[in-house]
Amino acid sequence: MEIIEIDGVDAAEFARFHALRDDVRRHDQEFPAGLGMAEARVLFTRHDDDLRVEGLVAVDGDTWLGMAWLDWWLQENTHLVEVEIAVHPDCRRRGAASFLLEAAASRARAAGRTMLSTTILGDFETGESAGTAFAAARGFELKHTEYHQVFELPMADAQLDELAARIAGQHDEYKLVQWREHTPDEWIEQFAEALSVMGEEVPVGELDHEPMRWTPDRLRQAEERRLEQGRFCHTTAAIAPDGTLAAYTQMGGANGNPERLYQWDTLVRPEHRGRRLGMGVKIPNLRSLQAELDHPAVLHTWNAVENGPMIAVNKHLGFRPVAQRTNWEKTL
Repeated sequence: MEIIEIDGVDAAEFARFHALRDDVRRHDQEFPAGLGMAEARVLFTRHDDDLRVEGLVAVDGDTWLGMAWLDWWLQENTHLVEVEIAVHPDCRRRGAASFLLEAAASRARAAGRTMLSTTILGDFETGESAGTAFAAARGFELKHTEYHQVFELPMADAQLDELAARIAGQHDEYKLVQWREHTPDEWIEQFAEALSVMGEEVPVGELDHEPMRWTPDRLRQAEERRLEQGRFCHTTAAIAPDGTLAAYTQMGGANGNPERLYQWDTLVRPEHRGRRLGMGVKIPNLRSLQAELDHPAVLHTWNAVENGPMIAVNKHLGFRPVAQRTNWEKTL
């Protein structure tokens, strides 16, 4: 068994790498999520100042047994490497996962990093899976748990109208603004700050993770990367009477992966809570998303199990839980 390094330069090689990862997800998950091939390759070939991505493949002769995806954060969390390991169902119990884990750990140590972090999907009720058993046996510790929730689209306009009627009059003093791929210049300072607040507010359990610090320049770089990936984004924000960006939500997906859509961040600033602003931004944002949807799709989202208010908002919207996503860490 040996390791092949994947950098995304060779298109055919990367397509095989991505297909292996996607095949495992489709085999193991009822509602697989994740980047399409073109989206993923951009992350490998770009040279951003906040993230570097690389791949490893365990091979035996001509057989690709499994893969590892490594995220190297370059501004925050420079003490760790995030790693995902996937082994083809026909090649399990041959030591490939352990081989890939040791290869990832060796690279992390050589770069002066002191921790590996990984995310694993498991049963909705217990959170357990073959992946969690593997992680526990290799010295990883469970640090945080989220619910993976899904919602089949499109949603009928009448249902959206009914949801909107339930919250009518509770936040009329707020103005809604919407944008697509580029944050308007007039809101970019406040939106970058709101993204930073989101990183500080979102529950992360006992994870040893630093929140991302957003600036207008970093936001523009992220937008440029998203466009290069072929991704699209719908943003709705609520503006308070004093001009403060009080709440926002984002949904989107990728042109090359039409069956998978995502509910990304939703934030209501603490001082503006209690006015149903979560639903107040999600409903019009979903209308915007669906206005361009001409096929069935699954909208995915994740919430910390302790984030009861946002889980309740998503339940009212129509999301249902299908799995647990558990986050694990190992000190090297």
